[in-house]
Amino acid sequence: MGAAAEGPTTDPLLRLSWARSLSHLAAPERCAPRLVLDRTDLREAGAPLRALLPVLDELLTPLAEDTGLVVAVTDPGGVLLRVRGSAPTRRRAEDMGFVEGADWSEHAVGTNAPGTALVLRRPVTVHREQHFYPEARPWSCTAAPLLHPLTGELLGAVDLTGGDAAADPATRALIGAAVRAARAELALALRREPPARDPLPAPVSAPASAPFVPPLTAPPAAPAARLRVLGDAPPALLLAGRPLELTERHAEILLALSRAGAGLSTAELSDRLWGGRAREATVRAEVLRLRRLLDSRGGPAIASRPYRLCAPLPSDAGRVLELLERGSHRRALREYSGALLPHSEAPAVVALRHRLSGLLREAVLTDGSAEAVRQYLELPEAADDAEAWALLLRLLPARSPARARAVLELERLRH
Repeated sequence: MGAAAEGPTTDPLLRLSWARSLSHLAAPERCAPRLVLDRTDLREAGAPLRALLPVLDELLTPLAEDTGLVVAVTDPGGVLLRVRGSAPTRRRAEDMGFVEGADWSEHAVGTNAPGTALVLRRPVTVHREQHFYPEARPWSCTAAPLLHPLTGELLGAVDLTGGDAAADPATRALIGAAVRAARAELALALRREPPARDPLPAPVSAPASAPFVPPLTAPPAAPAARLRVLGDAPPALLLAGRPLELTERHAEILLALSRAGAGLSTAELSDRLWGGRAREATVRAEVLRLRRLLDSRGGPAIASRPYRLCAPLPSDAGRVLELLERGSHRRALREYSGALLPHSEAPAVVALRHRLSGLLREAVLTDGSAEAVRQYLELPEAADDAEAWALLLRLLPARSPARARAVLELERLRH
């Protein structure tokens, strides 16, 4: 199959998306969007998103109408709940099945912006030939996931589709701003709701002759565990503050399980870490070795069928992601010690690594001060970011001595 097996793109996340698409669709010619919701179903679907539609309409629909784009909102499964924007573009989009009620998940049509953004839980741009579905290749699209502001639950995705303008960086920035505004609106609405009150249980009187029973002593708590996976230092599990050094593979397993509350089957774990290439026996052997290590050192227990952690395992990566999603980008920048498992090639790790660094970059460049941009540029992954150096040059005062370095770095990058 050659290039078709990887997709016509050098973007590693889209190459992985093409690989996933081929695994469940076999070939681009065999996929097509299916209409899964009728008008009655659409009125009842996507209840959590209904409160956000006015905000998204206000921010995105006028721009879409002026630039010949369409705005779409999907549910968490990739079904289009709403399509608005330029009427001529909407009519042309209908020819490829881009209509309300159609399934545009990766499982239905392969690599596309809303479907892939839902899988990666990060903004995605797909330009023309990067689409898996042949009918979508004349189009470009940019989408971003909508996450619940308190729980992080995936609510759906927002997408702009049309000509090359849909792949412009300004479009991506606009969608990011619209999603942040929608999440802020939802958070405000949730704060207005009165908290639910549990009814007080009726008092129970003990018999007069009942003997006094002293309260049971609580069992000693297991040592607090935390996963360290950011930066160039070896990955480690911090147990009561003491680091237990981990192999990269064991760190990948713990990271995958820490982000899958309901657990992962052997096949799902293989897919996240080996791209589905590892045999079940290999996966079981790795988990067994990790379990023995943790048991010997009093670490968190791993249950089976499915594999899952018996207690929450926070990580430094999860902490930074939480801060970014709350809008605390300066604090996230302080706690971000470097790329997530920088040498790992596990698909789930690569996707999360790109999501973390992308969200951090977007937050700093959109809302950061000169000091925040300067701190960001000290990261190894940001050293060659010409856009960030140019922004720093614009933000620095005219007489700042730091301007000289920014000019030198831009000259270096130009050559």
